[in-house]
Amino acid sequence: MVNQRPSQSKRPFHIDKVLIGLLLLMAVLSLIAIYGAIPLTASNINGKELFIKQILFYLSGFALLSGLLIFGIDRLFTGIRVFYWILMILLVLLLVDKVINLPLIWPVNGTRAWIFLPGISLQPSEFMKIVLIIMTANIVDEHNRSLTQVTYGSDIRLFLKVLKIALPPLFLIFLQPDTGIPVIIVISIIAILAVSGIKKQWIWLGVLALFLGFGGVIFLFETRPDLLASILGAPYKLNRFYGWLETEKYILTWGNQLYTALLAVGSSGWTGHGLQSSLIRFAEPQNDFIFAVVAKNHGFLGTASVLLASLILDLKLLHIAYKYDQPRERYLVAGLLGILLYQQFQNMGMIVGILPITGVTLPFISYGGSSLWSFMIPLAIILHMSSENHSRTLH
Repeated sequence: MVNQRPSQSKRPFHIDKVLIGLLLLMAVLSLIAIYGAIPLTASNINGKELFIKQILFYLSGFALLSGLLIFGIDRLFTGIRVFYWILMILLVLLLVDKVINLPLIWPVNGTRAWIFLPGISLQPSEFMKIVLIIMTANIVDEHNRSLTQVTYGSDIRLFLKVLKIALPPLFLIFLQPDTGIPVIIVISIIAILAVSGIKKQWIWLGVLALFLGFGGVIFLFETRPDLLASILGAPYKLNRFYGWLETEKYILTWGNQLYTALLAVGSSGWTGHGLQSSLIRFAEPQNDFIFAVVAKNHGFLGTASVLLASLILDLKLLHIAYKYDQPRERYLVAGLLGILLYQQFQNMGMIVGILPITGVTLPFISYGGSSLWSFMIPLAIILHMSSENHSRTLH
């Protein structure tokens, strides 16, 4: 039986003050962290300019959030394919630039992932990861509404529908080359599928595949590192494993980033070395190593504040989704939480040595406009969900 989805509510909008307060708290923590990283930025980067830009990113991000709420959440879901194809065109242009030098595009650290406009750079892949969770939520919702019985065949048809939209951008992003965002996209899609009502055997199969994949990486690392390097896309990514597993042996090369991060965390005590202290230096302090900057400057109290704020934000999003009565938006929140939890665990984990160093940033804390703006898209939907929850409670 096909269920009809109710039209978007015309009830008064109720602002979730707790969620807005958490976003403002993340903004404050981000600005303090980036301000503290100013003395550590590379000589060719103006740290004060980054700090000012982050303020503008947050202000424009909140403006985008408001604009999306006015635009309408249903329109955002129904019109998402337009944004998908715009981003696909941009991803193709980034690939074409490898052959033909195009204006507004040039490589950064060997990766063609940004389009440079006057005063700002845009990373299409950051927006694509959000567009894909919205499209996947749409696909799952439409699939389930026309479903009479869950079978292995119906699950496979669902998987194929998702792969049809996900594989092309994943392939283009991987060729930039970038493996970080494809991993984030895959995790977010798996999170949505895990709560979509598919047979539980698929989840157990996924867990088994995860363990086998991890075991395969370790096996190749020990026996065929050359093959593993080719799979990862670049030899330097394999060196990160050496730097992670044998940090002190490679203290001056591949393990130096992790060693300095551990030194910052281990020496900072309860309150750290002070704001803008430059006792310990990092590469990319405003992005990948922002959590290490917080540890160095503010010690345990600073890192605990960032960790706790991130955790409370995640729980708030989960609580809103739990109370909401429509599955499409709940699928989206599952995908968003998959992104947030992975990036938070990966970024903080690599700073304390639990995971190898990667280029994954810390959501809402690290410097960057594309990532911050992209997160405002699902947050607009979640604010609408919270308003609907409040209206139902009143009635």
